[in-house]
Amino acid sequence: MNLFIDTSNGYLILILEKENKVIDNIILAKQLRVSDIALEQIDNLLKRNNLSIKEINSIYATKGPGSYTGVRVAITIAKTLKSIDSRYNIYLISSLAYQAGESDCISMLDAKGEKSYLGIYSKKSCVIADQLLPNDYIDDFCSGFPNFIKKQDYQEMDFLNNYISLKDKFELIEDIEKVEPFYIKHFI
Repeated sequence: MNLFIDTSNGYLILILEKENKVIDNIILAKQLRVSDIALEQIDNLLKRNNLSIKEINSIYATKGPGSYTGVRVAITIAKTLKSIDSRYNIYLISSLAYQAGESDCISMLDAKGEKSYLGIYSKKSCVIADQLLPNDYIDDFCSGFPNFIKKQDYQEMDFLNNYISLKDKFELIEDIEKVEPFYIKHFI
């Protein structure tokens, strides 16, 4: 049994999955205080399916970019579980890659301050690495990819299919101590 957690961009996305089949999920949009509800919702999802956290084998999560606190929530849950019980496998992926899915895509997330996180993906592979750009540069930057669709801020996203189709692209984390959220922005 696997648990996917994404808290990076104003959503709380929890997917319970086994052998590439979604068992259950919780998707809550516009969550300003995802840190306050994440553990409770994980517990609800597990109880609803008569499971305990000990029956989860692997944790899949997004590592960012996204909101400063949101990015840290899923990472902290994964690191804590692995620290308590080393048998958990932890897999991470960029939130921009998760949004892109399998499509030829310009994946963008609002970074506030007239900036956006942007990554370009084609058929589950990164073409241009995730980066932070001023919004004024985005149209020029994207003009080199006229046949790529734009996806922004998790709008009209197939959360379940993207997770299942990208499972092979998540990175297995061998040393949990080296896991750090992917912020792109530098905070003072």
